[in-house]
Amino acid sequence: MRSQTIAAAIGIGCALWLTGCAAPYAEPPAGANTATVDFVRPLTSTNATILAFDDPKYCGNPRTALKPADATRPIRVLAGVPTALGASFIRTSGTLIYRCGVSATFVPQAGKQYKMTASYPTNAHVCRAGVVESDDGRSWHAINARYRTYRINPSWGTGSCPGLTDADVAFMRDKTRSEDGSTTLSDLSDLLTPQ
Repeated sequence: MRSQTIAAAIGIGCALWLTGCAAPYAEPPAGANTATVDFVRPLTSTNATILAFDDPKYCGNPRTALKPADATRPIRVLAGVPTALGASFIRTSGTLIYRCGVSATFVPQAGKQYKMTASYPTNAHVCRAGVVESDDGRSWHAINARYRTYRINPSWGTGSCPGLTDADVAFMRDKTRSEDGSTTLSDLSDLLTPQ
């Protein structure tokens, strides 16, 4: 997913908000059905604030899971429900502050492991994110996820994503796709209404 970078001269208050002044992320309680998400930060990228959103439909109410200077560590998220994670990047050049935000929304499965990669290379004007899944922590494959631009309104100190539709949620819950992402007619037989 690519998100266009917006260059703007903005106040230091917004810069502080973007780097982790949002409320901290609280993991689900012990005993809840959860999955683990680890974050990968490429060395050639600007570090990001990693966010978890209380409202996955519009990326509302962000919670800071990792600040740019934090060591990367896995977090636990609720399984079986749409989960929106995001990366908010800031880069300065003179008096300008460049920012880029991207989110990945998916439905984690209990007991599975996930990796989210988010990058904003120092010579690029776009940021990207990707999510992969594993049963054993060794073999990873792509999953059905929705990638959206996370836009921040510096005047209000809030951000949002384009809304998820019911079709988006159905796509993310669809487990009929093969490893390469294609769907065959035989895969769809269990989705047909009985005659």
